[in-house]
Amino acid sequence: MCFDIRMHTGTTVEHNQASVTGFSTAETQPDALSPLRTIVHMLVTGAVAAVATVVAWFIMSRPSLPAYNTSYVLKALSSVGSVLVILFAAVSVYYVLHPRTNWSNWQRRVLAVLLYLAPAGLVITSIGIPLAATSLYLDGVSVDQAFRTQFLTRLTDTPGWVDMAYPNMPSFYPGLWFFTGGLFARITGLAGWAAYQPWALMTLAAAFSMLVPLWRHLTGSLASGATVALVTAVATLHVAPEEPYAAIVAVGMPAAMVMTRHALLGSRWALFGVMVYLGLSANLYTLFTALSALSVVVMAIAAAIRQKGIRPLLSLLAMGVGSILIALLGWFPYLRALLTQPHGPTGKAQHYLPEDGTALMMPFFDLSALGVLTLIGLVWLVARHRQDDARALLVGILTAYGWAVASMAMPLLGTTLLGFRVALPIALLFAVAGALAIIDLRGVGMPKFYPATVDPAKSRGVTRVFAAILAFGTLYYAIDIPMNHEKKIDTAYTDADGNAMRGDRMPADATVYYAQIDEHLAEKLGKRSGATILTDEQHFMSFYPYHVYQAMTAHYANPLGEFERRNEEIESWTQITDPDELIAAMDRAAEEEGWTAPDALVLRGEVPAEEGGPAGRDATPMEEAEFSYLIADDIYPNQPNVRFRTVHFPASAFQKHWDVTQIGPFAVAVRN
Repeated sequence: MCFDIRMHTGTTVEHNQASVTGFSTAETQPDALSPLRTIVHMLVTGAVAAVATVVAWFIMSRPSLPAYNTSYVLKALSSVGSVLVILFAAVSVYYVLHPRTNWSNWQRRVLAVLLYLAPAGLVITSIGIPLAATSLYLDGVSVDQAFRTQFLTRLTDTPGWVDMAYPNMPSFYPGLWFFTGGLFARITGLAGWAAYQPWALMTLAAAFSMLVPLWRHLTGSLASGATVALVTAVATLHVAPEEPYAAIVAVGMPAAMVMTRHALLGSRWALFGVMVYLGLSANLYTLFTALSALSVVVMAIAAAIRQKGIRPLLSLLAMGVGSILIALLGWFPYLRALLTQPHGPTGKAQHYLPEDGTALMMPFFDLSALGVLTLIGLVWLVARHRQDDARALLVGILTAYGWAVASMAMPLLGTTLLGFRVALPIALLFAVAGALAIIDLRGVGMPKFYPATVDPAKSRGVTRVFAAILAFGTLYYAIDIPMNHEKKIDTAYTDADGNAMRGDRMPADATVYYAQIDEHLAEKLGKRSGATILTDEQHFMSFYPYHVYQAMTAHYANPLGEFERRNEEIESWTQITDPDELIAAMDRAAEEEGWTAPDALVLRGEVPAEEGGPAGRDATPMEEAEFSYLIADDIYPNQPNVRFRTVHFPASAFQKHWDVTQIGPFAVAVRN
C-alpha cells in the first residue's frame, strides 16, 4: 500500500515530501523508502509484530496474576509498560533526527526496529497486560462479542466462508479476520473462543506497526512515520479497540486518503495501494469500506472538475474494478445465493440507533490530549487546505460527517447508516492531521519564524522540546486507555469462558454445565459441526461449533436464513402438545422451507419425573411441565432495538421421538 511520489507530480521528491511533513530534505531523504521496499518493510514488520505479540501474550498468561477488577496490579504494570514504550520511542525519534556521527549501521537499524515495533508494544501494554489474567477479550462474551466469538469458533472448526449459525449457508458477514483467526487457532491448537484474545492483539499490533513504514514512505521520514503511527495506535486503542477487524481497517483510512490523491494524479503504486485497501477492507468491515470508497469518489470527481479532464475518473474506474474483484473473493458466494434463493430483509443490520448516533463527534472540543491534538489538526487542515494532502484528509473528514448526518435522517426511511460507527475514522483523521501539523511546525514553521533554529545545536533543542511534548501527551493518553475501557475489561473478567472459568476466580454461572451438555450431545449425535441445535444459550453457541436452528438476533442473522419466519415457525411449535405433531411440524418446515430440522434442543426447564427428571414431592407433573425459549424480536426504532420474550414448549410434546435429559437448569432433548 504505497506509491512512488516521483511519478506524475512535476516536482522533485524532496519538494513533495517537505510539503507533507515540513522536514527539510536533508533530514528526510536518508529515511525515504521506495515503493517496493515499503511493501517489503510492511509485510516483514507486520509478521514480526504479530509474532512478538503472541509471544508476549503467551508469557503474560503464564503467571498467576490478580484480576484487573479486584486489584490495581495489572493497571500499574500496564502504566509501566506504556512508559517504557513511549520513552524508547521518543529517544529513538530524537536520535533518528540527530544521529551520532560515530554510530554504525547496525545501531541505526536497531533504532528503526524499535520504532517499527513501538506501536505493537502499546497494544501489549495498554490492552494485553490488563487482560493478562483472563482468557477473554474486551467485553468478554457479552452482547456483540458473543456473536463474534461464535463466528471465530465456527471458522476454527470449519475453515471457509460459511455462516456462523445456519448450516449449509455462505456467510453474509465479512469473514477475512475470522477466517485467518480460525487458521491461527488450528495452527496453535487453541479453541476458537480461546484464540480470540491473542488474535485480536496480534492483528492490532501488526496493523499499527505496518503503519510506520507506510507513513515513512508517505512523509519521507522514519521519525515522522513513527510519530503518525504511534498517534494512530493510541487514538484507536482509546476510542474503539473492542472490534479489532474494524479497527485495522480504520487505521488505514488516513493513509488511503493521501494515497488516493496521488492515484488520481496517475501514480500506479498509489492506485494499486488504494485498490488493495478497499478490496481487503470489504472482507473485513464493509461500513468503513463504503465510507472510504465514497471519499475516493468525491476526490475523483473534484479532481476531474479541477483538471477539466477524465483522467481522474479513469483512475477511479480502475480502483473500483480492482477493489470489487478482490472483494468478490469473499462476497461472491453470498451474493449468488441472495440472487437465487429465498431470503428475508437484507437491511436488519442497520436497525440500530443508539444515543451516540444522534450527535456528531467533535473530538477537538474534548478536554484531553486527543482533544488538543485534534484541535491542532483542525487548525492545520484549515490553514493548509490548499495543500493537496491536507485537502485529501479534509475530504475524508467531511465525507464521514456527511455520512453521520445522513444516518440521522435515514430513520425516516426505516433504517440507518450506523453513523455512530464513524466516530473512530473521524478521530483518526483529525489525530493524523494533528501529528502532521506538529511535524510541519517543527520542520517549516520554526525555521521560517525563528531562523536561528536552523543552527544544528538549536535544532536539537527544538527537537527535544517537540519530542517531549508529543511523548508526554501520548503517554498520558496511553496510560488512560485501560481506565477508559474499565467496564469492558471488567466484563472480560466477570464473564465465564469456554472452560467455565472466570478471570476474577469467582464462581461461574450456568456455563459450568456446558461441558456436560456438549459431552451428552456428542455422545448422542456423534458430531458438533453439522448438528443443528435449537437454543437461546448465546454463550453455548460461542464456545461450541454446533450449528443452530435460529441465530441470536435479527441484526447478525444471515438474511438467507429468514430470521423472522423462523421465529414464527418456532413460536408455532410451542402450541403443540402432541409428540407426533411436533415432529411432523419440524419435518414439514425442513421440506417446505429448506430449514434443517433441529437434531436437539437445549432449553431451560425441569424435566418431568415421567421423563427421567427429579422425583419427589416437588417434582413437576407432566401436564404442567414446560421448557422455556427466548425469542428475539427486532423492535427498531426503539432503543434497545431488541426485545427478548419467553415462549414455552410443553414437556408433553417430547414424550416420544426424543431423549430428554436434565443437566443443571437445562432440559436437553435429542431426537431419536
